[in-house]
Amino acid sequence: MKKLLLTSLFFTLTVFFPISGESVTPFESSQIISNPVPFRHELIVKYKPGTHRKTASALKKTIGAMTIKKFKIIDAEHIGIPDSIPVNDALDIFRSDPNVEWVEPNYIRRAMALSPPNDPFFTTLWPLQNTGQSVNNIPGTENADIDALEAWETTTDCSNVIIAIIDSGIDLNHPDIKNNLWTNPGEIAGNGIDDDQNGFIDDIHGWNFVDDNNDVSDSNDHGTHVAGVIAAQGNNSVGITGVCWSAKLMILKFLNTSGTGNTSDEISAIEYAVANHAKIINASFGESGYLQGEYDAISAADSAGLLYVAASGNQGFDNDAQALDDMIYPGGYDLNNIITVAASDQDDQLPDWSVYGATTVDLAAPGSNVYSSYPNRETVWSSTFDTSADGWTLTGSWARVSLSPAYLTDSPSVDYFPNRETTATSPVIYLTERGAAILTFAIRGSSESNNDILYLETSTSLDGPWTNQSVDVVSLTGSKKHFDDGISGTYPAWADAASVITDLNNAATAYIRFRFSTDASNQDDGWDIDDLTILAVDINYPDPASDHYQFLSGTSEATPFVTGAAGLLWSHTPGLSSAQVKNSLINGVDQLPAFENKVLSGGRLNLYNSLRLSLSETIDDNTDDDGVAVSSGDSSAACFIDVLYP
Repeated sequence: MKKLLLTSLFFTLTVFFPISGESVTPFESSQIISNPVPFRHELIVKYKPGTHRKTASALKKTIGAMTIKKFKIIDAEHIGIPDSIPVNDALDIFRSDPNVEWVEPNYIRRAMALSPPNDPFFTTLWPLQNTGQSVNNIPGTENADIDALEAWETTTDCSNVIIAIIDSGIDLNHPDIKNNLWTNPGEIAGNGIDDDQNGFIDDIHGWNFVDDNNDVSDSNDHGTHVAGVIAAQGNNSVGITGVCWSAKLMILKFLNTSGTGNTSDEISAIEYAVANHAKIINASFGESGYLQGEYDAISAADSAGLLYVAASGNQGFDNDAQALDDMIYPGGYDLNNIITVAASDQDDQLPDWSVYGATTVDLAAPGSNVYSSYPNRETVWSSTFDTSADGWTLTGSWARVSLSPAYLTDSPSVDYFPNRETTATSPVIYLTERGAAILTFAIRGSSESNNDILYLETSTSLDGPWTNQSVDVVSLTGSKKHFDDGISGTYPAWADAASVITDLNNAATAYIRFRFSTDASNQDDGWDIDDLTILAVDINYPDPASDHYQFLSGTSEATPFVTGAAGLLWSHTPGLSSAQVKNSLINGVDQLPAFENKVLSGGRLNLYNSLRLSLSETIDDNTDDDGVAVSSGDSSAACFIDVLYP
């Protein structure tokens, strides 16, 4: 990773706004002010006609001031001043200069946009506004937040920015997300035709690279949580609000039910994001190991102008101290468009589980005890075989074994038979008004790899047709495997299995079955099945609304705060480059002791500061002579974690 050369004029734009019972010092001057008026740590100054810009620049340099914006309509400048310079002292310096016509603080006008949004769970969103409130029974520290309210005073509109979430999918019916989904303008929903001829049929909201279809529903619940942090619809009287209230979320599914994905699917997702004009990729995943294909794909995204926001990792170590192959990727790659995010907590501290690195991690963002959207998944059917065969129809040697616990098996007490095809079919299952269905079950046994196959199939009729389903299996030791076309191999102890069965969404009648197909050679123990459960979402999302949200911690949760911040900056100023957005995010942090020598910027994300800095990037003559702080250099960050961060 290349180290970012932080601007020599680095300061925090402190925001003042009165809280009930708190006094705010008004500006004392010769101006007549009838009431105390709060202001920001900024000035607006107008020079006398004929003042040379070098003269104005020299005056600003005396206190280290930075031009934020120029107002052509009144021929004045909006400038920021260092925290170390009191506003009144800065006013005295400017007023005493004969070239200044007038100067005043950047006063706050009370507008509705500065009030918290009306989403009922907003007070639980400490990363956006931390008043020291207790959240999930954990107290916080006042102002340990990203100054979202102050930034939203400028803008909340992100509707012109496409953000690609490479994750486990998104719950398409979640009331806080459904209105912010990206829709492919070149595709006609449900006609079975690749209308835009991009190689993907009916890719309305993105693509499922795990199963190579257009089912982008969330198979792990992680992607929905990430999506809510980025762009839960704000001020809609529902649930929570995201950082970027109306961003368009492109769903690129590459993590399966167990939260793992492979590099080829990730590369395909990046390729899709580039081809379909995303501006930002959120990557809340990673692992150690430098991979050339992954590097090249992110580099290609850089060439296309995309920003790639990555989680630093939950291993709790110093990424800088790791050998090249032991670092966390993709954030650790030496690429200009990667920005890597460590976690901060409610007290502006670095959690002991967060990966850090003074040169390989760029900044911190809230990642502990984060409340966000979650599918209201609930159990709609189960079968345990404890007292009976639970209504299953069994053929061949399939039978219930009445031990404790009881289970279903294809060959009790003996090896399975050769050249057989036997089935175990469930009773009817009712999934009306249920969606995003996931089947979980326990499995144990063995069969000849790639020859004697146990298939999981689904149908809406006993007469078929039956559809084969992919299955993810996690063994007792934690090893994970994705089976696309039937299960084989050996699992001597009970393992956890799961399958996304969304082809049964809203099915009035549904069935699942296990079909075991064997050849003539190498018989083995066969398969045992137990504890089947179907978890599904009520597509109508009934009350209570608290079922639709969840607390999670991890750098996965910190990453989308930076992604949402990048979306807000880019939406407000579309002409920015990815480098300018990145520099604004890194240079705009609140520098804090907990992150000194821990992350490149030395601080935690501040949305308001970064938004102000991004505006300065658009000033035509942003040179040192003009008093504008210019960010230079480039940086990468760190992260890849093949398992998702909880």
